[in-house]
Amino acid sequence: MFGHAYRYLFATLLGIYSFLNISLLDGDRLYQVDLPPQYLFVVVFFNVFGIWVINEWLEKKTGIFPKNIHPLITQFLSSLVLVGLLALTSVLITGNILGGPFAYSIQNFFLTAAFVYRVNLFLNSVNAIYFFNKKFNEKKLEAERLKTLTVNAKLDALNAQINPHFFFNNLSILSSLIYEDPKLADKFLHKLSDIYRYILNKRNVELVTLEEELSFLKKYLELLEIRFQGSLTFHKVIDEKALPKMLPPAVLQLLVENVVKHNFFTDVKPLEVCIQAKESSVIIHNKKQLKSIVEVSTGIGLENIRARYKFLGRKVSVRSTQEFFEVELPLIEGYENSDSRR
Repeated sequence: MFGHAYRYLFATLLGIYSFLNISLLDGDRLYQVDLPPQYLFVVVFFNVFGIWVINEWLEKKTGIFPKNIHPLITQFLSSLVLVGLLALTSVLITGNILGGPFAYSIQNFFLTAAFVYRVNLFLNSVNAIYFFNKKFNEKKLEAERLKTLTVNAKLDALNAQINPHFFFNNLSILSSLIYEDPKLADKFLHKLSDIYRYILNKRNVELVTLEEELSFLKKYLELLEIRFQGSLTFHKVIDEKALPKMLPPAVLQLLVENVVKHNFFTDVKPLEVCIQAKESSVIIHNKKQLKSIVEVSTGIGLENIRARYKFLGRKVSVRSTQEFFEVELPLIEGYENSDSRR
């Protein structure tokens, strides 16, 4: 506190208050006889500023005191000695200048000492409040910083799951295509590399616009078209007002991937997936045609999406009946941390 930018303003205000307090209150004095106002003003300011300068100097010298004692205690105890010397100096100077009843005496010294010790105690008490409040705010900021780091680390871990999850599921598709149709497998591989490049580029991004996500999803759907040749179709209903809204990257792709993983579809019995973007959310809806044996997977998809939305303070809505399965993702508007956190 004593090193505050406005320290001399505080000292001036305290000096004015002390001068008025002594002048107006009967019985509160520095000497046995009342000092003339002009001399009282000078003596009060000399002592108040002296107390402030002493404590400011001690605050800068806390390193010279024992480390096992709290700096507030060492500063206060040291200030008692120096402030006592200040009171003695004040009485001696005043006595030499004015003489008479203002000359040095034990009574005059005790009255002046009582004043400077009251002011010193007041300033050290305020300084202790300032010190602990500052430390509290520092600890609070540090706790928030560590919380942010922890959240970001967890979010990084969740985002990192997407890469192996996507790669794992599509490698199995590519593996089967190599035996069935090598030329188609080559086309699939090129499409896969484009999509994987997008995922890698967005691995440290918390949010992307719906328009960007739909553009990425279009490439993924082309990949599925290569694999399933019309047995899996997609119907999209997009509200243009929703396009600037934001959502975590690759979540739509993960949901479509889950549909493919859990459902069967053929040319005779195709499966249609509906993607509807409203102003505040995106809905992925499909009729259930569950496989009797579900493909081997990492088990990440939907749980990853839920966890990522949880970090954003939003909730994913899932509706499942015997006839259909539907996931609704909230859209986020104007999120300030949508860019890369690195």
